[in-house]
Amino acid sequence: MPDIAKYLAELNRQRKQLAENLNTMGVQATTTEKLNTLIPKVLQIQTGGEGTVKEAVLLDTNSFTSKQETVSAYGDTVYIYESSSDTTLQKYADVIEKWGGISVTNNFVGDESSKYGIAMSNWSETEVNTGILFTVPLELRTGKLLLTINASLSSWVNQNLHVNLIESDGTITDLSNKITDGDFVYNFDLVFAGNSSLKDQIVNCGNVTTGNYYLYISGTVKADNSNFTYNKIEYLNY
Repeated sequence: MPDIAKYLAELNRQRKQLAENLNTMGVQATTTEKLNTLIPKVLQIQTGGEGTVKEAVLLDTNSFTSKQETVSAYGDTVYIYESSSDTTLQKYADVIEKWGGISVTNNFVGDESSKYGIAMSNWSETEVNTGILFTVPLELRTGKLLLTINASLSSWVNQNLHVNLIESDGTITDLSNKITDGDFVYNFDLVFAGNSSLKDQIVNCGNVTTGNYYLYISGTVKADNSNFTYNKIEYLNY
């Protein structure tokens, strides 16, 4: 009898673990459910249309051959925050016009060496932080989140970046208010430093709960003759 009790206790432990694993994979389950209801839910991991891993790209200018392609692709979905400006968030396309259009060097678009990415080094004052907001949501399930940030930068530039996730209704007003208030559900700091070639930073954001989040990266600071350009940002939710 003692052996049977141990087996039953272990079976119960594994039943609870199965429920927790199902939640991790984005399938709703509770630890009070019986095995005969939990086991069929394993099939939902594959039949839900999302698989076990979700991968998406927020920014990618690697194949672009002109500055106009960058503005056309991301002019309405990427916003720039300049702390020296009266306008908290400015649409990327509007920022380009503010700085004189795509034909002007000083215009937040990288050159060919930086894959025509979104340049963050051209605001008017030194020692002023600038941020970038992506208004296409990260549609996350329960699980872990990895962010990969690819950028080109000058060898003498060390950028202390703050990677933030915002839970929002997606309106610019709500996003702007939450950025101003520092209302972030996840916050991670990293130093982006190194050489002038394209470089990746992989950020392990840990566990997240199901929902739509918005990526806001702040802390980019202008230095004389500096260069910092975002070329590709993608995420993996697993």
